[in-house]
Amino acid sequence: MLITISSFLSGSIYPQKVFTSVDSLLNYATSKSISVQSGYIRLDQTKKAKLAAILSIPDPTGNTSFSYTHNTKLPVNLFPAETFGGQPGTYKEIQSGIPYVTNFSNNVDIKLFNLKGWENLKLSKLNIESNVSENKITLKTLLEDAATTYYNIVSLQEQLASTIQNVTASDSLLGITQNKYNAGLIKQQDVNDANINYLTTRENKNQIEYLIKQQYLALKTLCDIPEQEGIEIVNKSSLTAFGVKPAIETNNLALTSSLFKEKIALSTWKQQKYSQYPTLSFFQSNTTQQNNTRSKFLDNSVKWIPSSYIGLKLSIPLPSSNTISEVSKAKYDYLLAKKNTEQQNIQSVLAVKQLYTDYDKALSQAASNKEIFLLRKENYEKYLDLYKEGLVSLEQTLDKFNEMVNSNYNLVSSQVAVQAAKTKIDINNRIK
Repeated sequence: MLITISSFLSGSIYPQKVFTSVDSLLNYATSKSISVQSGYIRLDQTKKAKLAAILSIPDPTGNTSFSYTHNTKLPVNLFPAETFGGQPGTYKEIQSGIPYVTNFSNNVDIKLFNLKGWENLKLSKLNIESNVSENKITLKTLLEDAATTYYNIVSLQEQLASTIQNVTASDSLLGITQNKYNAGLIKQQDVNDANINYLTTRENKNQIEYLIKQQYLALKTLCDIPEQEGIEIVNKSSLTAFGVKPAIETNNLALTSSLFKEKIALSTWKQQKYSQYPTLSFFQSNTTQQNNTRSKFLDNSVKWIPSSYIGLKLSIPLPSSNTISEVSKAKYDYLLAKKNTEQQNIQSVLAVKQLYTDYDKALSQAASNKEIFLLRKENYEKYLDLYKEGLVSLEQTLDKFNEMVNSNYNLVSSQVAVQAAKTKIDINNRIK
């Protein structure tokens, strides 16, 4: 009860997550990854940018304004005095204007011919498709890295289980050596060597446990799992059942992404060129004004005087050093993107062969390591029996023991490598 209350007071309680297969971890990593979530946010952003691009074609601009002006001092102008019965050649100062002016106006400008706007819409569509492709690449990379870490932990767990057995075996060997020493059959150095072997094996166990903890931290960092959340991998999938050789499908995800980047670079180049093209616009303005000699605001007894105009405007921009530089840069960005697509086209074909090679290599290594381990194990058991009978030295027995331990580690690593290669193929076939 006290533990429950203290846990409640200390903050949120995170349940322990147990993963019994690589798929269960990959599904969880997808749901937790901030990188994947950020990709969806960026996709939504590009979709909103498409709406703005649609508006950029007519590119409507304008404003509506309302003003109320009190002319505290009206301007004075000079008029010929003879107009008012005065002397010819002289002028009379006349105050002119209206003390109170209320003005309401609105104007609008709409482009009728705007190549840059149309190219901007095309570019926004390409950005959406490119973002979808990039999100898939992000997801594929996440799953591959998470699977690699998963199998690193599984491999270490298998090595730990084997090392625990080795600790028992080395302890048993130490006991046999101690009994031989007590019987006066061997020297103290042999007991020391057997003890060193035991201590080394026990420390190997400790080091593997630390490595497992490091891999768990790496997994949490990779998948954005909070530090307080407990996770545990209890692999229940067979490491020795390899099954049928998986078929590998061509994955053009990287090539597709590169193609979109090439198209975006081309569209950007066109957009920069079109920014120097003329634009034809329609403009309109409406104004209504009320002039009043009294300070009354919005006097209904005073007439509103409307005015308006419409027209067409042709704008021809003058190229500057900056626009010329931007066009040149966009051109070479496109040429580089085109070369990158050619490179990705070659790599996408080689990637399939690489997956086949990695799987065949791991499978061959696992089969070979299994035979080697069985032979090493048989050798150690025979040497142990001979050592008990005093027919071989402790040094020879320890050598066979270490050879058996190392071959077992190699076997476990190679078996896990086969499963990791299969998982990578599955991700390659699924995320494309």
